[in-house]
Amino acid sequence: MFWDYTQLRFPRREGMRIDFTLASPALAGRVTNALIDREERKGKGASDHAPVVVELTD
Repeated sequence: MFWDYTQLRFPRREGMRIDFTLASPALAGRVTNALIDREERKGKGASDHAPVVVELTD
């Protein structure tokens, strides 16, 4: 997820989805959860991107 600093998009929750996690069909079948970690973006001096987190089963 990307939020433009110059347009104050983060406080307005107006991000663009330009960061992706890609997976094969076999790996995609193991996904148990996926989220965008907005907390990382809230820190001072944070990037304009936030981590995309994917949890997988064994």
